[in-house]
Amino acid sequence: MESFADLNVICPRVGQAKSYFNLCRQMGYRTIAFNHVVDMKQAFVKNKLKLPACKLEKCEDLRVLHRITLICSDSVHLRALKSPELKKFDIVAFSTKSEDLLTQSIANFPSCFQIISLDFSQRLPFRLKHSHLHPCKLNNIVFEICYVSAIKDSSSCRNVVSNSKDLNWSSRGRGFVISSGAEDPLFIRGPYDVINLATLFGIDFKSAKAALISNCEVVFLKGLSRTQTFNGIMQKSYLSSVDEDQSMIPLPCQILVSEKFETENASKKAKV
Repeated sequence: MESFADLNVICPRVGQAKSYFNLCRQMGYRTIAFNHVVDMKQAFVKNKLKLPACKLEKCEDLRVLHRITLICSDSVHLRALKSPELKKFDIVAFSTKSEDLLTQSIANFPSCFQIISLDFSQRLPFRLKHSHLHPCKLNNIVFEICYVSAIKDSSSCRNVVSNSKDLNWSSRGRGFVISSGAEDPLFIRGPYDVINLATLFGIDFKSAKAALISNCEVVFLKGLSRTQTFNGIMQKSYLSSVDEDQSMIPLPCQILVSEKFETENASKKAKV
């Protein structure tokens, strides 16, 4: 069975999670991520990061993930991406309106976050380039398209469609996920409704389906490596010293070759 995922559902109030669970289960989702949106101007004070508590209910039929989206407006805020407090969350998303901050985050902190979530409901102040997308592809960082703005408002819908087409053209239909970004269960759509909606954004069926299944799995697996490993671990093994007598031991391939020649010589002598 296909495991569709919605990686951006705004974190509900206490006691409202069950309504999301029932709706997503009926629609065919198998993974959902509750998102905390944090403005770094208020959360990052005196080089200390204050984050909300990530305690949510669990569901047996759904894989429930905890996500945080950091809205950065200053280069000082990028230091928070290395905070150990972020390991409490399964998914870390980065959002900004500055092209310089976007470039710096991709170049200097590629292992600290999984999603780049830009506000597609407004006209982007910069154009997405190959210099942004290629490093993201190498480091398993995906861009995000939220469709809730396209449902709410007609003017926002134009911007979502335009920005999504630019992203799809620049990335050649790869390296992005499609999420709801819904604050209310009424704005969540089923997986195949989202795929049909993506055709309005210029995204073909195959790419839209990958944005709901395989690309979401990449985000989840990178989250495991981010939370369960410390930077990187490399094991180096050395060969033990070989004695002179041991160095004369023939390899298995040499034994096979010698046996072959011996059988051939024996057969020639028998014929003579």
